[in-house]
Amino acid sequence: METLNKKNNLRLAILILCICMTLPLSGQNKKAFKTEESTIRFLADKVLETTSLQLINHKTGKTYTTGKNVEISEDIKLKSKYVDWHYENGVLNLSLLRMSEILNDPKYSNYVSNNYKYAFDQLEYFKNLYDKKVKKPSLFRYFKMSMLDDCGTMGAALIETYKTEKDPRYKKYIDKVAAYISNKQSRHSDGTFVRDHPVEMTLWGDDLYMSCIFLVKMGQLTGEQKYFDDAAKQVINFTKYLYNSNDQLYNHAYILPTKEHTPAYWGRANGWIMMAQVELLNVLPKNHPKRVELLEILKQHIRGIVKYQGGTGRWHQVLNKVDSYEESSCTAMFTYCIARAVNEGWIPDYYSIAALQGWEGLKNNITEDAQIKDICVGTHVEINAPFYYNRPKSVNDTHGLASTLLAGAEIHRMKKTHK
Repeated sequence: METLNKKNNLRLAILILCICMTLPLSGQNKKAFKTEESTIRFLADKVLETTSLQLINHKTGKTYTTGKNVEISEDIKLKSKYVDWHYENGVLNLSLLRMSEILNDPKYSNYVSNNYKYAFDQLEYFKNLYDKKVKKPSLFRYFKMSMLDDCGTMGAALIETYKTEKDPRYKKYIDKVAAYISNKQSRHSDGTFVRDHPVEMTLWGDDLYMSCIFLVKMGQLTGEQKYFDDAAKQVINFTKYLYNSNDQLYNHAYILPTKEHTPAYWGRANGWIMMAQVELLNVLPKNHPKRVELLEILKQHIRGIVKYQGGTGRWHQVLNKVDSYEESSCTAMFTYCIARAVNEGWIPDYYSIAALQGWEGLKNNITEDAQIKDICVGTHVEINAPFYYNRPKSVNDTHGLASTLLAGAEIHRMKKTHK
């Protein structure tokens, strides 16, 4: 009987081993995911490898290294989406610059510099298409500049690039963005940034980051207090209009003419808002008269956010609704912000647990081919909750990719400095 049991146990062990060998390795078992540094390098290097500094004719497939001496055609676009002028790419650029800083590796900042240089070198070609009223040619947002999405994040990352490159074309654009945001962007009577499209006088949580990230970088570049003051005013005013003190969460938007809030606490909107707070506090002068108030706003928001973290470490698309899906971009944003707040000493170290759990949840959504799952697509404002519940999920959308790089870099920093 004992011999028979041994044989059966051996057969069972062999069977289990065979089954395990046929299963695909999870990302967490691969070398790329052993550390925060290896994980974010794995994701970022995939971006670098797949970016092409070329133009392509989408009808013929022919590629060009430059637009010079190429016939003007609406079929020709930038080959790589990462080179185009879009707010998502601005956030990605900022993330890669932060990675370069934390990892002390110029590879990623050089990538950003090369992308900007290539885009600026192609401006003349695509300006011809834009002037001919071709619908949405590459780089059209560079010329359009009619909302914060067009210029805020791309301008912010360009400021960082300008500090080392000193290209006069960059400075000219940076000054243009500063003039637009300070003097032309639509505002409420109290100075709060609003949108006129698709609904007039609508205050979007997204715009707090789109504006503040440029204002704080411009304040650093020029040393002018007015940019810090404007950013501080925006955080305080957005909190006044969007924050619900009972739930300790922000609504996505507020429609000023009708005094209506959107009906859902959208995850990524709260992520944009928290990131704006963090980036402002990171550079705000220690003696700024609003610093204490701004720090308390961030603490209250973090206290609220940690209450809604799920058991996987991830947060939900609609934060207070567990029947909505777990979403990667807001999880990455909160992970980054909480870790950054711990690293800067703004909140107690025990909050690091929430950041670490958030990072583990994110890692479980990274595939072996450097894709991040469950990222909500771009989202506008609606006055119905099902709209937020039913927003499609995408894979490796730049919203989630950029914020995951930020989160991993800050967790890496936190582990080095907070044993």
